Amino acid sequence: MKKILSVRNVLIAIPALILMAALHYSLPQVDVVRAVGVEIKRVNVTEGESGRNRTRDVYQLQMETQSGRPKVYRNEDNFLYFKFDSADLQAQVQSFAADKELIALRHYGWRLSLFSTFPNAIKAWPVEEGYWHIPFFNIFALTSIGYLIYISVRYIRRAFHALDEKRRSRDLERATREAAASRQEKTSADSRRKAQLKGQDEIDQFLDTNDRK
Repeated sequence: MKKILSVRNVLIAIPALILMAALHYSLPQVDVVRAVGVEIKRVNVTEGESGRNRTRDVYQLQMETQSGRPKVYRNEDNFLYFKFDSADLQAQVQSFAADKELIALRHYGWRLSLFSTFPNAIKAWPVEEGYWHIPFFNIFALTSIGYLIYISVRYIRRAFHALDEKRRSRDLERATREAAASRQEKTSADSRRKAQLKGQDEIDQFLDTNDRK
C-alpha cells in the first residue's frame, strides 16, 4: 500500500486524473434520446467588472431517454466547436419534439444538479430504433493525445537520462580529480618525509663523526 501511495505515483496520478476529467468534459458524446420540447429561460447575469446585472436568454432542450428518464441540455454557441447556430438547433429540436422523434444528440459537458449545470448540445439528427453511434472523433482525438503523451514521455525520459549521464560524468571527473589530487598530495608528503629522514640521517652522521673525533 505504501508503495502504491508513493510520492512519485501521486504526482503522476494527479495530472492523469485532471487530464481524464478534462477530456471527459470536453470531448463530444452522443445520447440517443427522444425529443420532448424546448424552453427559453431568462436568467440574471452579473457582469464581472462593472457588477451590473443584465438579463439574457438561455436555450434549453428537453429530452427523455428511451426508458423514460428526463434529460435537459443547454443550447449555447461555442467557438471551439464552431457552433454558431443555437437558434437553428432550437427550432430543429422543436420540430422533432412535435412527433417525439428519436434523435441522436451530440453534446459535451456534465449535468451537475448541485450547481445547476447542463451539458451543451452541439448537433441533433433523427435516428431509428437500435441506432448505435461509433465515436470516430473521440477515437482519433484520444489516439492523437496518447501518441503525444508517448512522445512526450520518451523525450522527458531521454532528457532525464542525458542529465543523469551528465551528472555521472561530472561525478566521475570530480572523483578522478580528487583521486589525482590525493595521490599527488600523498606523493608530496612521502617526498617531504623522505627529505626529512635524509636530512636527519645526515645530521646524525655528522654528529657521530664529531663524537669520534
